Amino acid sequence: MSSLTINVDAVAALRGLCGFAEPDPVQAAVLAELAGADGIAIQISPQRQFIRDRDLYLLKGVVKTRLTLEMPPSEQFVTKALEVKPWMVTFASDQQGGDAALLPVDLTNTEIDYRDLTDRLTAVGVLVGFFVDPQSEQVKQVARFGGTTILLNCLGYTNARTLEAAQQELDRIDATAAAAAKAGLAVNCGRGLTYRNLSPIVELGLADEFVVGYAVAARALLVGYERAVIEMLRLIDKPVPTQ
Repeated sequence: MSSLTINVDAVAALRGLCGFAEPDPVQAAVLAELAGADGIAIQISPQRQFIRDRDLYLLKGVVKTRLTLEMPPSEQFVTKALEVKPWMVTFASDQQGGDAALLPVDLTNTEIDYRDLTDRLTAVGVLVGFFVDPQSEQVKQVARFGGTTILLNCLGYTNARTLEAAQQELDRIDATAAAAAKAGLAVNCGRGLTYRNLSPIVELGLADEFVVGYAVAARALLVGYERAVIEMLRLIDKPVPTQ
């Protein structure tokens, strides 16, 4: 059975629109867990555009499930992760000077010593994953660098304009997920997933976890945060807590 991790960055982005203290991504994380979410994820980047240091430390203290940090492979953030000790760090690529979401890393063309970073994090009990495009060659590199998890970028599928293009992207996700599972890696899927496009990936039956953020936050504006999480849990056929 797949699990569901809720990314609360969209809540932090809404907070930042007017510079107020609300809505609080930490409160959203608590509500998500109460609704049955299996984990909470946030992105941290040099710009501190949405998630602040205060959020990180509070989330570490209140999250009862699993806290995942998506972050660039810089010494600044590795040091922060070694201090906070989240459940998992997922390495991604920062958009220099931008405030958009982190990008996938290309592990086939990198000068970064990811093996060293992975070893340092796993030495203090932190799991390591990599956010990559759905390509089989990336799977080999994740295993080579000591990662336990591969987070597949689903934007190619979610942004597809035709059924043919969407199916081609689903086939890429399917093949990469199968290769990752064969290599002993946990398979996570994220980016652009909504209540309308999630089911075809669920039906592939290869995802261990789905990471969803914006869709839940947008739905929560209409129905409330807990109900929005529960509706997403039902889409992945996961039992929800009794109220």
